[in-house]
Amino acid sequence: MNELLHSKIQQRFQQLFELESDYANVSDIVPDIPSYIQDNLHHNLRPYQEGAIRQLIYTQRSDAADMSYNHLLFHMATGSGKTLVLAATILYLYGEHQQQNFIFFVNSDAIIKKTYDNLTNQVSPKYLFARDGIEIDGERVTIQIVDTFPANPAVKTIYLKLTTIQKLHMDLTNPRENGLTYEALEETSIVLLADEAHHINALTRNDKKTLNKKELQEKTWEHTVQRLLNLHPNNRLFEYTATIDWTNDALFHKYSDKVVYQYDLKRFMQDGYSKNVVLLRANEEDSVKMIDAILLSQYRKYIANDHGIDLKPIILFKSNKIATSKEANAAFFKMVAGLTVNQLEQIIQHGMAVHASPGSIWHKMFQYYAGKELPQVVRDLQWEFTEETTINANSQDFLEEQNALLLNTLEDTNNPIRTIFAVAKLNEGWDVLNLFDIVRISEGATGTKATTDSEAQLIGRGARYYPFEYEGEKTYTRRFDEKPSDLKVLEALHYHTINDNAYIKNLEKSLEAARIEVKKDEYYRLQAKVKGKVKRAEWFQNGKIYINKVVPTTEDDYQDLRDYNISTDYEVDYERMIEQRIGEKETMTSKQTHEQALPIDRRLIQKAIQRNKFYRFSHLKQYVPAISSMKEFIESKDFLGDLSIWVSLPVNVTTEDLSPCQKLKIVERFLDYAVQHIRSNYMKVKGTPYFEGYSFSELIDDYVVELSKVTKATDITKTRNMKGQDWYIYDQAIGNHLEHDFIDLIQDYVETLQEKYEDVYLIRNERKVKITEIDGTRGFMPDFLLYMKDEDYTYQVFLEPKGEHLLLKDQWKEEFLKSLNTREDLEILSENEQVRLIGLRFYTNDAARKVAFKKDFQDKLT
Repeated sequence: MNELLHSKIQQRFQQLFELESDYANVSDIVPDIPSYIQDNLHHNLRPYQEGAIRQLIYTQRSDAADMSYNHLLFHMATGSGKTLVLAATILYLYGEHQQQNFIFFVNSDAIIKKTYDNLTNQVSPKYLFARDGIEIDGERVTIQIVDTFPANPAVKTIYLKLTTIQKLHMDLTNPRENGLTYEALEETSIVLLADEAHHINALTRNDKKTLNKKELQEKTWEHTVQRLLNLHPNNRLFEYTATIDWTNDALFHKYSDKVVYQYDLKRFMQDGYSKNVVLLRANEEDSVKMIDAILLSQYRKYIANDHGIDLKPIILFKSNKIATSKEANAAFFKMVAGLTVNQLEQIIQHGMAVHASPGSIWHKMFQYYAGKELPQVVRDLQWEFTEETTINANSQDFLEEQNALLLNTLEDTNNPIRTIFAVAKLNEGWDVLNLFDIVRISEGATGTKATTDSEAQLIGRGARYYPFEYEGEKTYTRRFDEKPSDLKVLEALHYHTINDNAYIKNLEKSLEAARIEVKKDEYYRLQAKVKGKVKRAEWFQNGKIYINKVVPTTEDDYQDLRDYNISTDYEVDYERMIEQRIGEKETMTSKQTHEQALPIDRRLIQKAIQRNKFYRFSHLKQYVPAISSMKEFIESKDFLGDLSIWVSLPVNVTTEDLSPCQKLKIVERFLDYAVQHIRSNYMKVKGTPYFEGYSFSELIDDYVVELSKVTKATDITKTRNMKGQDWYIYDQAIGNHLEHDFIDLIQDYVETLQEKYEDVYLIRNERKVKITEIDGTRGFMPDFLLYMKDEDYTYQVFLEPKGEHLLLKDQWKEEFLKSLNTREDLEILSENEQVRLIGLRFYTNDAARKVAFKKDFQDKLT
């Protein structure tokens, strides 16, 4: 039975691990990755990328490597980081096999420009090697871009030629003076790195069938590459592709013994490294699809901002004809510019009527907008979706350098693009993480296989995961598959298309062939019900939960930056700053750091402000009404006049060593930080010290936790039957490990509490009871409430289990809870004065903090 080389290697590795007698030899066969590889990469290798490198090393250590393993293929999903594996391959072949000459080729100029940045431009945000330089065995190694390879190569140098397959073929078949020739390459070993390698296989794909003109040209490319490989016994050809048709017998025969590593899109998605892909099917006019798309995109941005996440989601409007795309582009601008509050209100009302299912993304979106200030929503839409924030990829000059740069930096804060109109120029070689919506415009119902195959490829690119920081943690895999959270929308790619059965059937076949899993709205529902005995109890029917009143903020509440929760003592970590470094390429490798204030003058602030559209005075004034001019905003001590930026630098570096561009970037980081806080804090409500009562039945009810059927369960799925525990008001306890530990601790104290109090009930707060910091805008929902009553008082205790990684970020919540015990201005608006509010410190897994919690619990409650 034919097997891929990848499978054979993995079976060999597994056999060695399973045979105890071979344990001593495992490290000889299953190689470790040399430390210099990870040390010299800017990003950590993911587990599957480590697997790819480990299997490459296994083949190259073989005595038969020059014959059996000189031509290998990495078949890895779009978005899985093939180029990082390629960079690691360069380091390995140089470090272990003294290979110095590398030719990278692909069929697209755009990919060449992108790869040039990835492999050589140290100041590019997507540079793959270590930013402070490559160092192997204590010596600096440089990468030099060349057209031809030197006859006498310099030591500690990697030579890299970047070219298209077309140009490589022409240079070799039509030699020119001082150009690359077969003869010159016969005496030196080279490594060929072929990206998007499926393009060079026309001959193999057709297998003696008649070739058309384009395929005849590609046929010569295949022969050119094979001839280069055969010039020298030490030559290597490593191909990288996400696209290969294993149903083609000729391709399988060619590559079955060459696929050194396979990690397809289905596995990539199952492992959580991608967005979930959701099809949104509807037969609507283009104008309706476009307005729905920008509302969904802006909803994503609002949700992100509500959770302190900086996100600029991108929409791609895809057409099948250039003329159609251009017409849609013009109509789009006219539609957004003419949008009124009344129109938006009608759209929302219609949407809520049509999309009644609570699980529908449309229902959630329209429900969210129903609670927003619509005049502000219209202003935001008309600010965000303009000609300045749109690229039309159909014009002749589309691939000019400026547009190519905008497309390759769509995630950057300073990149203004929100929408792209295109036909077919972006399906390949396009790296974008913050694409969340693909909208088919003016499409017919006759989707051919070629069309839907192309769409599947584009969906695969758009499915790349956007890593965002939340609760102090930045991850590169999905987090909310099994949690009920609005943030699920940040982990989904929505493909807006028609609702035609024949078309959808073809698209589903193409998606299946591309190994793309389309997420279905199928969930396990875990339900916790309030016990009947509790619902009938007098304390539940007549008792109350006390929450502090909130009042609207006014313009008077925003007199300085502190009112937006913005600190004008801003700290920039050296590592974060250096990622955006623009200046010289000298290295700063000291791990010891010191803090130093960045000298800030008015010109530097003005320059940074000019580069950020948010700070145009007419727009800024909407959020900062206290200012009368930009001069006041920059110079007043209430705003930027007292700004101090502290930079953490290596001990041998001072702020004087930073270039003007680096200083500008640091100030821009502060301004970006300020934008997030200004947007999220302006014109909210603020908390008061006055607590008023709400009936239990109004805030406490049955609740449901939904868990996806298509992903693996996590700790949140833990449930326990609580029917025999009268002190817990629900029949089921649903929660994570920390929350179950907390419930166990309360159970240990229940008997002691019941000796002192007539009633003792633990209540899980499922996003209903919210308290807001007094004289501040930040609010939160404590996970648990403990209701207790004795002869004299009713007690309401706020309790919060907290993961250790959130302690610093949420310290203000703990201080707020503790302040409830001591504030003299606290007033409980009840029919009597026999209510006491108690807040305890956080409960965590940390041993010392757990002891402190128990002492706090005992001192205040037992």
